[in-house]
Amino acid sequence: MSRPPVRRVVTGHNDQGLAVILSDADAPHHFSSDTIPGFGATVPWMTKAGIIDHVSDIDMAGADTEIPSFPAPGETIMRIADFPPDSVYPKDANSAIFDELDGHEEADAGAERSGGKHFWFHRTESLDYAVVLEGEITLLVDEGEATMRAGDVAIQRATSHAWSNRTDRTARVLFVLFGTEPISASEIASQRQASSTSLGAS
Repeated sequence: MSRPPVRRVVTGHNDQGLAVILSDADAPHHFSSDTIPGFGATVPWMTKAGIIDHVSDIDMAGADTEIPSFPAPGETIMRIADFPPDSVYPKDANSAIFDELDGHEEADAGAERSGGKHFWFHRTESLDYAVVLEGEITLLVDEGEATMRAGDVAIQRATSHAWSNRTDRTARVLFVLFGTEPISASEIASQRQASSTSLGAS
């Protein structure tokens, strides 16, 4: 099943400092799964860590650029992902997904506390903004869930999570991922407990 392309308009400046349209075409980093019908993602843009370059016309998500699945600290990735209904995923969905995304480490981290309640569970070292563009999708975390529809926004803060499409049509979600310094869920818990203890003592 072919995924529709994502039109990408990139702006920049000319040598006189006037704002111009650098490109207006389908985003070249467009992935469609060979094993999961309808699953895939498009990366319209990304940035490397450090100062953002507004001077050169380097296309950080050009066709010849290698895009990581998840951003390193200081990097950003903008991704538009299509999630087909859960019913179309193969029995070994967890392996199939994370083989394609090179994300077994993230899947292992996500499975640590989720109790295996969904094949999409993973945890990344990132702050993610997720905006549902089309359809309906349910965000699962270790304890709880929220069903989101077009226009709804999630702020995903390095938590273990999964995306479950319980409907009969594909959901399209826009993500902006900000790579953050590594910190495990156990380290977060420890720091929160220490902070609570010190506040209680004062």
